[in-house]
Amino acid sequence: MMFPAWPPQWPEITESILRSVRRGDWGRYRGEATAALQEQIAQQVGCRHVRLVSSGSLGVELALRAVGVAPGQQVALCGYDYPGNFRAIELLGARPVLVDADPTSHSIDPQALQRLWQDAGTKHAVKAVVVSHLYGVPAPIRRLRELCDHADWALIEDACQTPGMQIDGRPAGAWGDVGVFSFGGSKPLTAGNGGAVLTDRDPIASRLNAWLDRPSDSAPMSELQAAALLPQLDRLAECNQIRSETVSAITAGVDWIRQATADGQPTPPATFYKFAFLCERRDAMLETLRRAGLPVGPGYRSMHRSSDRRCDKVGPLDRCRLLGEQLCLLDHSALLATGPLRTQLVQRLSEASPY
Repeated sequence: MMFPAWPPQWPEITESILRSVRRGDWGRYRGEATAALQEQIAQQVGCRHVRLVSSGSLGVELALRAVGVAPGQQVALCGYDYPGNFRAIELLGARPVLVDADPTSHSIDPQALQRLWQDAGTKHAVKAVVVSHLYGVPAPIRRLRELCDHADWALIEDACQTPGMQIDGRPAGAWGDVGVFSFGGSKPLTAGNGGAVLTDRDPIASRLNAWLDRPSDSAPMSELQAAALLPQLDRLAECNQIRSETVSAITAGVDWIRQATADGQPTPPATFYKFAFLCERRDAMLETLRRAGLPVGPGYRSMHRSSDRRCDKVGPLDRCRLLGEQLCLLDHSALLATGPLRTQLVQRLSEASPY
């Protein structure tokens, strides 16, 4: 099946990059495109401070540093998450605390996090919580924000997969003390690499600037990357709408997938980096779908088996284990299908039923 190309081959991307070349900005430390990208992200998310950086992974590390995470302190995160977040915590000399996944999403369960707060032996050692919005299903971010405020924990919001998503009327990336976007090669906004760190808090912004300005930017995004991103930002809402409509068509037209995703259904406007569903016989299902010409793969590995030497755990992390064993992903390039191609996608998924 010939799905839309990703990264997108839009003429306006080419023209934006060529404008940067003609101006000579491609060879400068900073040009018009990076300034415009910073401003537009700030406006869309509603954060006063946006710092463009070289990757989303570095953005999470910088966010942890900026909220004051120090060696020996604890940082909570879901036991099912992007593994780079775990490694960023370790890099700072802090200790990850793994929390089980919420039954209605792929992120931290607020009840499990509350148990961590109630544990008198750990609550004073925890400094921050990292929460990720994964696969178009938002984390229970309002409840997590309330818990962090009550416990005096900093909240790092990993919105790397979800630019443009609204959660309870507020943009993803604006709920945390610090939000992080990624512009990696597979993301809904892509420049091959790159990221952004967002905050409304002046002290955090000052720390970020102090670390990164030496005096030139020590982890910059290039002007050509910014030029490639600007046209995508203009069409982000349009693309998110197409992906949401495709997911709605899949969940309405494919009985076995509707059953597998009933726990965690997103509410528009969502941002689908990939579409996630569960299957008990995952390897066999993925092979069947690949033979049908569909771009699919497994989700992250669960961290529930991580050594106790490296981390602490809140409970047995059963939901994380389930996600690690059964979660399948349909790539977001397929979600850009429209018209007859979308109909064909739904049909092939229906024919691949494991039941």
